[in-house]
Amino acid sequence: MKATELLKQQHKEVNRLFSSIEKSDDASEKKALFLELASNLVGHDGIEREIFYPACEEAMGLNDDLGEALVEHGVIEFSLYQANEALGKEDFDFKVKVLKELVQHHVEEEEEEFFPKVEKALGGDSLELLTEEMLEAFEDARQNDFRAPLYENLRQVFAGALKPVTDASEEDEQPQRSKSEPARPTKKSRKTA
Repeated sequence: MKATELLKQQHKEVNRLFSSIEKSDDASEKKALFLELASNLVGHDGIEREIFYPACEEAMGLNDDLGEALVEHGVIEFSLYQANEALGKEDFDFKVKVLKELVQHHVEEEEEEFFPKVEKALGGDSLELLTEEMLEAFEDARQNDFRAPLYENLRQVFAGALKPVTDASEEDEQPQRSKSEPARPTKKSRKTA
C-alpha cells in the first residue's frame, strides 16, 4: 500500500467519526466518539508532519501545496483544541462542525491537488516504504493521550514554527534570522524501522 492510500483511508475514518458525532444524541457516546476522532487526528497529523511531509519536501521542495498543508495543520490543531475544551458544553457541536469543515477543506486539497504531485515525485516504491513507518508511528500515537502532542504542536504553531521541532536545544542551534524571515525549524529525526 502506498502512503497516500494509507492517508486516504485515515481521511475516510475521520469523516466517518465526524458523521457519527453529528448523528449521536447521547452525550457519553458523543464524548467517546470525539476522543477517538481527536486521537485519530493527532496521530494522522503526527505521521504527516513528521514522516510524510518531510519526504515530500525532500523530493519536491517546500512548494505552495506543502506550505499550505502545514499551515492548515496548525489551524486544525487549534480548532481541535477548542472542540476538546468545549467537550460537554453547549458550544461543543458548533466547534466540532467548524473542525469538520476545516478538515474537509484540507483533505479535499490534499487528495485532489497535492497527492497526485507527490505520487509523481516520489514514485510508488518510495511511497510504499513510507507506509510501514507511518503505520507504526500512527499506532504508537494512538496508544497515548492525544492532548500532550496536540499541546506541543500548538506551542510550536504559536511560536511561529511551520514544521515540528524536536526540542528546545534544536531551536537554539538554528542560525540567527531577520525578523522578516520565516522560522525554519530543523527536521525532526525519523526513527528507522
